[in-house]
Amino acid sequence: MNKEKNVEVNSTTPSKNKGKKSDTMPEEIESEDSELGNSTSINDSIKPEPDQAPSDKNVSSSDTQKTEEETNNEENGPEDQNAKLIEEAHHYKDRWVRLAAEFDNYKKRTNREFGNLIKNAGESLITELLPILDNIERALQAPQTSDETRSFAQGFEMISQQFQEKLGKVGMKEIKADGEIFDPTQHEAVMAIENAEQPADTIVNVVEKGYTLNDKVLRPAKVIVARPPAKTPE
Repeated sequence: MNKEKNVEVNSTTPSKNKGKKSDTMPEEIESEDSELGNSTSINDSIKPEPDQAPSDKNVSSSDTQKTEEETNNEENGPEDQNAKLIEEAHHYKDRWVRLAAEFDNYKKRTNREFGNLIKNAGESLITELLPILDNIERALQAPQTSDETRSFAQGFEMISQQFQEKLGKVGMKEIKADGEIFDPTQHEAVMAIENAEQPADTIVNVVEKGYTLNDKVLRPAKVIVARPPAKTPE
């Protein structure tokens, strides 16, 4: 009886083990399937997206276009750049020449104006002194009837000469008028008389002397000019 029980026990244990093996196998298979599923999902995530391939093609096409443009620029670039540089150089040179000429003219003009200003600095003062010089000359033209008047005349003449010498040093000169042809830039005609002996527009008399300061007219000479006589009707 004991042998039969042992046999039965032994016969039952393998069935239990078999049952255990059958219970665990599906779990292992499921774990393997899950691992495979995870690996496939990872591989799927690693696969390139379908939108990336066209962008690579676009990049490659744009790169090729750029390289073609660069090659074209390299072929035609130096000539165009040289032409542009030459044109710019001519433009800047012309502008520089113009500016230099304008500055030179400005410098000459300012120097001339400054020089004239220095030369004619005493213009107003000399103009105020001219009436005094005129009165001295009128005094000299007065008749000298006695020794006293002659001595006074000699003193006035010395003063007049000294006066004119000092004014001559600063550039004042007397305008020539008597016997000259009338010049409207230096003479002022106060009267015209008929004179058959003198040519027309000849100055026959000086009423008031004129003067210049450094070739600038301070006062025109007031003169009387000759004109041809009127023809008598026959």
